[in-house]
Amino acid sequence: MTAPDPPLWSSRDRTPAGRRRVAPRASVDSDVTRLVGVGLGAAVAAIVAVLSVVLGSEPAELRSPGPLALPHRAAELQCAACHGDAERPVAAACVGCHGPHASSRRGHRAVVERGDLRCTSCHRIHRDEGGVEIEGSTARRFGPGAEVAVPLSPPPAPMTRTRVPVIPLEVCTQCHDPSRARDPIARCLPGGEAGQGGETPTVCFDEHRTIEGITFGTLGSARERMTAWGLARRVVAAEPRAPRRVAASTPWWAIVLASLGAGIAAMVLARLTLGRRLRRRERTAVDVAPPERVRLPQIASSTCIGCSACVDACPYDVLELHDYVAQVVRPADCCGLTLCEQRCPNGSLVVADVAPMTDRIALDADLQSQDVPGLYIVGDLTGLPLIRNAINQGAHAMRAAAAALARERPEAAAGPHDAVDVVVIGAGPAGLSAALEAQVHGCKVLVLEQGSVADSIRSFPRGKLVFDQPLAIPLIGDLWLRESTKEELLGHWLRIVRQRALPIREGHRVVGVTRHGAGFVVDATHEGAPVRVTARRVVVAIGKRGTPRRLPVPVPDEVADRVHYHLADARSLAGSRVVVVGLGDVAMEAAIALCHQAGTTVTVVHRGAGFSRGKARNVAELRRLVEAGRIQLHTASEITQVTGTALAIAGPSGPWWLPWDRVLVLIGALPPWDTLAAMGIARMATAAGNPAPAGASPSPWIGP
Repeated sequence: MTAPDPPLWSSRDRTPAGRRRVAPRASVDSDVTRLVGVGLGAAVAAIVAVLSVVLGSEPAELRSPGPLALPHRAAELQCAACHGDAERPVAAACVGCHGPHASSRRGHRAVVERGDLRCTSCHRIHRDEGGVEIEGSTARRFGPGAEVAVPLSPPPAPMTRTRVPVIPLEVCTQCHDPSRARDPIARCLPGGEAGQGGETPTVCFDEHRTIEGITFGTLGSARERMTAWGLARRVVAAEPRAPRRVAASTPWWAIVLASLGAGIAAMVLARLTLGRRLRRRERTAVDVAPPERVRLPQIASSTCIGCSACVDACPYDVLELHDYVAQVVRPADCCGLTLCEQRCPNGSLVVADVAPMTDRIALDADLQSQDVPGLYIVGDLTGLPLIRNAINQGAHAMRAAAAALARERPEAAAGPHDAVDVVVIGAGPAGLSAALEAQVHGCKVLVLEQGSVADSIRSFPRGKLVFDQPLAIPLIGDLWLRESTKEELLGHWLRIVRQRALPIREGHRVVGVTRHGAGFVVDATHEGAPVRVTARRVVVAIGKRGTPRRLPVPVPDEVADRVHYHLADARSLAGSRVVVVGLGDVAMEAAIALCHQAGTTVTVVHRGAGFSRGKARNVAELRRLVEAGRIQLHTASEITQVTGTALAIAGPSGPWWLPWDRVLVLIGALPPWDTLAAMGIARMATAAGNPAPAGASPSPWIGP
């Protein structure tokens, strides 16, 4: 009697039924890390800006709308004198000091009686309150918060201190029009012209006191008033504009620079602090072990509320909503990400190990093959998906290989003089990471790549966003990886390859790896010529894409360059008659991208009877474009012959010819199991007596 399988999850925060007792912890993904320090920087910038304003200004200026002119400063006028009574108009406070002194002009009196003209209408305190002060034989022109001495030649006869208010033209233009010849305001302007614009001083000083008027203030007689007004006109002619005091505060540009500098410094400090914390985390052990069980979402249908949060979060369309309950409809596309689990609002979905994974490769803790010691397997072939995991596995395996080489280096010195320490097969993320780590440990490394560097990334569509979750996994080594476009990621990796001068031989297809003494002999071909390399260790990082499946019919040599097996940029085929072979996700995405190029005719040929797989959004969009006549779809059809001008198609209605310029063959790839078998590496299912058919794909649970 066999032991029962363990429960799907037995963590202390989950019930035996699989539903959590508590909500999952928030993951540190790119949505969080890209904003690290921004809040702190903004807060620091705001604090610095406030302190700059407060400390760089006089306290009175922070409370007052502006400075006071000379008469009010001399009277030690306080804010409460005018603004102390909220129910009383500010203009009414002027009479308390100056007494009632009505206008001497009939037109102005009528406006005052209507309530449209008050003291503060002309004498605008804090803004442009100005005038002339005469004391003895000296005269001063004063304005808000400032005054300037004006020498008079010849000097006048000494007189007691007298102040004459001067009103700027801007006040009068509310009712008067200086441009009109018959407007009486022209008689109040120096020379009859508004030479200073709105700041032109008016020189009609008899608003409240006429020559024969009553005695008021220090001007006790008509003669004294005439003398003061004449001197005021001379001062105004010499100094037309009233001086203004510039607030003794920090300039606005200095406040902006100080705030930005402090904010950026705080943000950088926060990022550096986070970087140190992440580096401390990276120094801890990183789990790179291949999974032994298939991870799939498990959904409690009795508690699922049908909110579609998990469906929207899954980037691979593994989940769909049926009858208001989330269901796993494409288990083969699941990579074990926990985005759906994180987005579930009530814990009805949990990603858990559900069944043993078949077709695994027997590896030890250092990713070394148990069938062929000294040979390491990294990347997708281990069953651990995601670019970040491939990078970590490459670095981890190379560290183990370097440690093993260091232990046996004295006895291996007698090997071939041209032997390298490590041969890395494949220049994808895992292979590049392994090569970089080899340089760190001083190992002589050689990378063999059948295509070009990062071929898997190059095959992505133009502008594709590389989205690699979960970002909480630490990144080992020097390869840079973040949410970015294909071009950004590829460009950065190529810069690293050039800067570190990695020895990469492109166009070298490995055909065999055999044991030779304590090391290996790696046989490859380059442009048809054999190449042999001797190495002490081998790291296999070829991925599981394998070799693209070819057309099952001969392709003439003269048209071979017009038959493609991946689409990197749809614009490169614009204006062509393109035939897409296949109806999987890659083929549908290529056809959709091509039909949006100007002058491009797209025909899809599929040997199946219809849509048998693919993401729902791709199927829906392709159906829409077919119905709109922008894409021609031929199912239950296949190519039987290729000529330079047309393709022979066998379909339900019989054979027919299809003109073409380019052919995209997107019917999948042959996995590299035969290549691994030639190296002596067997899948665990085969080793257990359950052989897998030649060329068969690995378990669908390995990755997308």
